Amino acid sequence: MNGTLRNELPLDIRLMNFTSRALVWLFIAGALGAGANWLLHRPWWAIRSVRVEGRLQHVSATALRSEALPRVQGNWFTVSLSTVQQAFEQVPWVRKAVVQRVWPLSLLVQLQEQQPLALWVDATGSAIGLVDVQGDNFEANLGEVQDMGLPRFFGPPGSQARVTAMYRQLQQRFAPLHWRIAELGLGTQGDWQVQVAGGPRIDLGADSDAPAFAARLQRFLRLEPDVAAHYGRTVASADLRYPNGFAVAFANPDQNKAAGASRGTRSRNTSRGAR
Repeated sequence: MNGTLRNELPLDIRLMNFTSRALVWLFIAGALGAGANWLLHRPWWAIRSVRVEGRLQHVSATALRSEALPRVQGNWFTVSLSTVQQAFEQVPWVRKAVVQRVWPLSLLVQLQEQQPLALWVDATGSAIGLVDVQGDNFEANLGEVQDMGLPRFFGPPGSQARVTAMYRQLQQRFAPLHWRIAELGLGTQGDWQVQVAGGPRIDLGADSDAPAFAARLQRFLRLEPDVAAHYGRTVASADLRYPNGFAVAFANPDQNKAAGASRGTRSRNTSRGAR
């Protein structure tokens, strides 16, 4: 009968009862929220320590203290982990940071340091940045890598990843000859040039036709030792932009002899490459 009576109450009274109950619950929720917010902002929860882990060679403790730690704002509950992560990732040589809350009242920051692969140079040959092993560009004090013997990369803006991929491909191809790449670049027309440390400078041509590019390179690497041995001279440069052969120039002060040897080698290698 009580249920029947409630259903028979006028609509305005039922709406008034519903509104009253909603306001009570909203007040209770607001009070609880305000109380929780008050508790979370008490000095009891101040961060006591920030522990940094990682295999670090170039990231200095001084840089972390001066550039990252001042941006750790708030207490253990209210600190923004994403903001702390960004602060640490802006420190030179830091590639990635992972930040976690650790009880009691501490932060754990795990850092991944940049691994430099090469210097990135401009059109004048001046180093303007570094390329890491993932093929990404990053900035750091170039004086810290001057004794590392890094190769030099160049190419159009944004081509660091592409040059890095070619570097790895050539590394594998050059391994049987024990050649080390000193410089590798991508031209504006898509052509590649590579300088072997203590060895030849090679015009590789474009790699738009990947099978043809690989075939030209493989032919040169197979025949280069025989060519050098046959003429008793070191190959100073090579041009691989021919479909069935390549041209070379030898390291010789007598330019006439070098030019004649280069022309003869080009003709000879064209016929050998065609077989």
